[in-house]
Amino acid sequence: MNQLKRKTKVKRKWKRSVNKVKKFRIGTRAMNLGMFIIGWFLVVGIAVMYVRGFGMKTIISNDSMVPTFQEDEVLKINRFIYKITSPKRMDTVAVRMGETKSNVYYVLRIIGLPGEKVQIQNGKIYVDDKEISYPVGEEPIEDAGIANDIVLLQDDEYFMLCDNYNNSSYDSRSANIGVIDKSQIEGRVK
Repeated sequence: MNQLKRKTKVKRKWKRSVNKVKKFRIGTRAMNLGMFIIGWFLVVGIAVMYVRGFGMKTIISNDSMVPTFQEDEVLKINRFIYKITSPKRMDTVAVRMGETKSNVYYVLRIIGLPGEKVQIQNGKIYVDDKEISYPVGEEPIEDAGIANDIVLLQDDEYFMLCDNYNNSSYDSRSANIGVIDKSQIEGRVK
């Protein structure tokens, strides 16, 4: 009889511990599901903040960047990159003109960096008296604009050209536009 009591006690203890484990498993599953849902919302929230805060899109409305970008092409602007690094020569960037906060941007290529001298002579681009090759277009630049004379760039000033430079003058050669301040650069275009 004693042995039977022991077996019964062991069975009862075992059943109680099994019930505790089952309750723990159910609680753990619910907690895991809750953590999964919270994690999913966090990922979606961060992605939305990234797209709204650091990335954006724009549409090319003219042929100033042909052949690199075509008219009506949708471009992505990385607004975050220049918060951690400086613009580099030959980067294509979206530039806000004037004091407006509108969504109208010029897409241009950086030629001259702060502290450099830029000049266009005989259809060729010179930076600090050294000829640089332009990555697009073989023909010489017909209209040097203000870069016919030496343009000395101050701190945070950039000299920019459009890729279709002989058919468009919406760039730093124009006296109406001139050099571009870093604060006008919205981001790098891809």
